[in-house]
Amino acid sequence: MAKSVILEKIGQISYRELQESDVYKPTPQEEVDHGTKVVTRQIGDPLEGEIETEAVLGAVCTHEVSLFLGDLTHPRYPMVPGHEAVHRVTRVGKGVSHLKEGDYVSCCWYMGQWSRKVIGPASVAWRLPEDIKDPAHWVVEPVASIVNAASYMEIKPGSKILLVGAGFMGLLMAQIISRYPLAEFTVADLKPFNLELAQRAGAYTIIQTGTEEGQEYFDQLPEGSFDIVIECSGSQKGLDLAIQQCGMAGHIYLFGWHRKTRTVDFKLGHLRGQHFLHTSPAADFGKVYERYWPTTIELMRRGVFDLSYLITHKYKAEEINQCMQDSVSRTDGFIKSVFYLE
Repeated sequence: MAKSVILEKIGQISYRELQESDVYKPTPQEEVDHGTKVVTRQIGDPLEGEIETEAVLGAVCTHEVSLFLGDLTHPRYPMVPGHEAVHRVTRVGKGVSHLKEGDYVSCCWYMGQWSRKVIGPASVAWRLPEDIKDPAHWVVEPVASIVNAASYMEIKPGSKILLVGAGFMGLLMAQIISRYPLAEFTVADLKPFNLELAQRAGAYTIIQTGTEEGQEYFDQLPEGSFDIVIECSGSQKGLDLAIQQCGMAGHIYLFGWHRKTRTVDFKLGHLRGQHFLHTSPAADFGKVYERYWPTTIELMRRGVFDLSYLITHKYKAEEINQCMQDSVSRTDGFIKSVFYLE
């Protein structure tokens, strides 16, 4: 059996030889209840229209952190987690012509990707450049989420934009938003290190929230001075700031995942006629979310997105427990963690 990262139970993760009992296919109802749709498997041969791959790198998303902590649960443990990865094709099934053995690929597969053997549909797998020097710079799925979100935003030349939250996803958002011809692009966050990276990503102005200087900056602005506010913090304070700073008939794009109940000031939102829109991947339901992969890969190739300075923590697969612990604590200087399975 191939070696895989295994979430043994809540709070316990390891890298070991896969056992047949580790592979589990949720029932349709469990997929609805737990949000754990699985299109991959780690045992058997590729069938018609499928490819077999080996993961060379896995990237940790807050989704896996939530599974690790028990904030989200799976129908059964142990399980093979992972939906962000870079793979190399090892075998192709009948009828697959756009990929060959040895190709680096990014796959729009959900769950089960952190394994040295993964089988899944080839129709949602795309070739990456042949000359990859570091696969950590080619984690496509989170970037595709940003491309999807931006496609739903009404951004006009000369817009004034405030981005709240400069974590990994916020910084990716900053990289694409800074490419627009804007009158102002301000990024606000609690952490100085994150703000330094936001400036590198193209922010015109960086503001540290939770400080006197940060409060003074917003106090001296006219009320509702931003045409667009993109909320990437996933926090109550970030949501409050978005509503306070969004202007008349302005747009508030909610990208951050708010995992707790929030309070929304609809009084102010009503008086200003603010538009609220979720721009998570689920917003593309029915339009085939994977359609953004080719575009995203091309934008990464052209340098619109640059993960090289956003991947701050790298590990070997044998260090997956430390990788997860650091992804939970997220101390200063942490943006994104990956681990190498080779």
